[in-house]
Amino acid sequence: MATQMSSARRGVPTDQMRQVAQDEDVELPWLVRAVASGSVIIPSNTARPQQIHNVGIGKGMKTKVNVNIGTSTLNVDINAEIEKAHTAIKYHADTIMDLSDGGNVGEIRRSLLAEAPITFGTVPIYEAYNSAIEKHKNPVK
Repeated sequence: MATQMSSARRGVPTDQMRQVAQDEDVELPWLVRAVASGSVIIPSNTARPQQIHNVGIGKGMKTKVNVNIGTSTLNVDINAEIEKAHTAIKYHADTIMDLSDGGNVGEIRRSLLAEAPITFGTVPIYEAYNSAIEKHKNPVK
């Protein structure tokens, strides 16, 4: 499976690069070079079942709006997080970052991914923290 960067380093523009070049009003060859050098990234998870609108992030790109959402060990309300995701999409956020560290983090992330067809990031160490709390009642064990 090729990544955006590996394709760019071979000089092969991807559909995502074409879409980002059009959205950003930049020349495709310039964007391919920028992705190849790492000064621009195009987060694109090919395992996601829904079609998402990819964005370019980095030098020479337009500013993006990121929305941070997530549960905590003190407040686990998946419906509230889904509502936040819907609100982010309604108001045209470019990306969502799930910072959940409370509750069943895997289930929460799967639910949010299903509800949010935009670029979506997570913090894997938060899931590890949550697992340590559940197993050992102590995040450092």
